[in-house]
Amino acid sequence: MKTNNNKTKKPGIRLKVYVREDMVGGGKLELLKIVGEKGSISSAAKSMGLDYKRAWFLLDTLQRCFKEPLFITHRGGGASSGTSLTDLGTQLIERFDKTDIEVKKVTSNFLNWLEKHQREK
Repeated sequence: MKTNNNKTKKPGIRLKVYVREDMVGGGKLELLKIVGEKGSISSAAKSMGLDYKRAWFLLDTLQRCFKEPLFITHRGGGASSGTSLTDLGTQLIERFDKTDIEVKKVTSNFLNWLEKHQREK
């Protein structure tokens, strides 16, 4: 959450969606997005300050929510190795980001009201 000048935290909204028994949220999808950009789970993990094992766990948890793959890992080394997003993975990121923006628009008046009435630190 962002803070204002008097160091009191501003109210905020973080979108998390329950899919089956797990949650899909901004953190897992940010990791998936960076995997797509970098073409590597290891590179994405490093850029987010995660170890590879934790990143793989998060991606696997996310993947288990869906019938079709969100990403494909190509093994073998060389130019053809790495990880790429499937159409479903790309669509998930785009739709989540769009929904997140809409939720923030819809809740902005409420959050502004909360900020005016919250107790100082």
